[in-house]
Amino acid sequence: MALFCPATVLVATWAAGDVATVSVQVSGERVAVVLHGPAVDGAAAARLAEALGVAVETLPALRTGALVEVADRYRGECVLALAGPGEVAPVVGEEPAGEGVVARLEVDEDGITRLPWPRRS
Repeated sequence: MALFCPATVLVATWAAGDVATVSVQVSGERVAVVLHGPAVDGAAAARLAEALGVAVETLPALRTGALVEVADRYRGECVLALAGPGEVAPVVGEEPAGEGVVARLEVDEDGITRLPWPRRS
């Protein structure tokens, strides 16, 4: 049983750095920070973070352990994780087609649960 509130992690594929599309996709969310790993262009991630009015942080890699650590720092908050090619499948179980937000995850010390996306009202 989780001892702290889970973090919500929105995972977005980010090959072309489409700030406008991803900004629209997360417009109903209260994103606290934009995260990216080495497979994502840091300057493009910074532009997205600036558009959302939040900070940007670098992860050593987009992997389950890193997301659990992020969830510990951002308890009860929503974070946007930008993934490069091949980084999504190990976390969500499939490599999606297209670009933009592809998964909504609830992450706590017990692990990762995939939730419906887009969010249902």
